Amino acid sequence: MSPLALKVLLIIFLTHLAVFIVLGIRRRQAYYFSLAVTFVLLSLVTGFRLTGINTVVVGMELEVVLRAGALLAAAVSLSWTATRVWRRVRDRRGRTARIRPP
Repeated sequence: MSPLALKVLLIIFLTHLAVFIVLGIRRRQAYYFSLAVTFVLLSLVTGFRLTGINTVVVGMELEVVLRAGALLAAAVSLSWTATRVWRRVRDRRGRTARIRPP
């Protein structure tokens, strides 16, 4: 990947990180912090690729370890998002069902 593309990705990841941290603090919901963890890890991977830093941790390259962590964090975030959306839709359907006349 080109250095320009890596820089753009890093800016995007850091922007998302800042937004989710602010939302997590304002709304006091752990959901946003799980998203922030994902973007911390993605930012680290992108930053390391951009700078060429790559050390070995526990017999594996650091980038691989961070990418695996980002994948797991993203899986948690996506499942949490799906659960939140499903509950919201379910609650709306329940409310509209009660409002309709018999």
